[in-house]
Amino acid sequence: MSNDTGKNTANLSDSRQNKLGSAILRGILAVFGPAAACFLVKFISLIYALKDKQAEQRAMPYLKHRFPNDRGLRMKLHVWRLFYAQGESLIMALALANGQAKVREYNPEVFDPFRNAACGLVFLCSHFGAWQAAMHCVNAGKREVAFVARQDKNSDVDKSRAFNGQETAPLHIIDTADAFGGLLNAFEMLESGGAVGVMGDRCLENDFVPVEFFGETAHFPSAAFFLAAKAGVPVVPFFLTRGKSHRELLLEFAQPIYPKRRGRGRNAFQADVQSYARTLQSMAMEHPYDCFLFENAWEDRT
Repeated sequence: MSNDTGKNTANLSDSRQNKLGSAILRGILAVFGPAAACFLVKFISLIYALKDKQAEQRAMPYLKHRFPNDRGLRMKLHVWRLFYAQGESLIMALALANGQAKVREYNPEVFDPFRNAACGLVFLCSHFGAWQAAMHCVNAGKREVAFVARQDKNSDVDKSRAFNGQETAPLHIIDTADAFGGLLNAFEMLESGGAVGVMGDRCLENDFVPVEFFGETAHFPSAAFFLAAKAGVPVVPFFLTRGKSHRELLLEFAQPIYPKRRGRGRNAFQADVQSYARTLQSMAMEHPYDCFLFENAWEDRT
């Protein structure tokens, strides 16, 4: 899913569908496994790094903040490695759906107190690692699970294709095109004890809160925290990254956040959004090429 809006923040994946190339990659994945498919992605991503100027431009704000001292060929290398990691994450999501990869919870003790609790909860997702498969991998107990998302136009990156029924209960999509951006349906699910996944790192048109991110003021959405506070449930950020091999994905939980309204207006949940921004920055420092923040979060939005 992408929460991007407007012509300058259109979802890049919508216009990057290559049916033949996708069919070849899926065939290699099915016959030779995820490692072989990811090896081919190395060369495909190199072509994108050299020729796709739009994607490179969209990646630059993050890369320049993550690698502030690098220029020229070193920055080109970062672009390639970021594009390769993105392709690899898609392969891993499909490998999970095919039963060719498994998920291991890196720190289950963080989430165990909430797993079978009676209350609802909000999962805070990010465009990070194998995020297309993230909500399909969480064992949320017996809860009904939904993901607030925009329907994918590009079938090659469709989140529903990453579903592995052996890992979790069926996942419902709450379309952001619904009334109030789908938040009303999400609230009803939370009140009934369900779990709702919401993206935390890309803003809708006016849904942004200023926070410090890599040493400068950036803008992240507050919808997840508003929703959780309204329903009286915790927010659980988590990330899905590759394990030691292409046969394993690691699910890492961050410390739960109990959102609290502090004042009125847009910045009522600024402290909670800042807590998430610190967590995302920490993960990006540890996994620099897994952060797919393809928008200028630092752009002046006043």
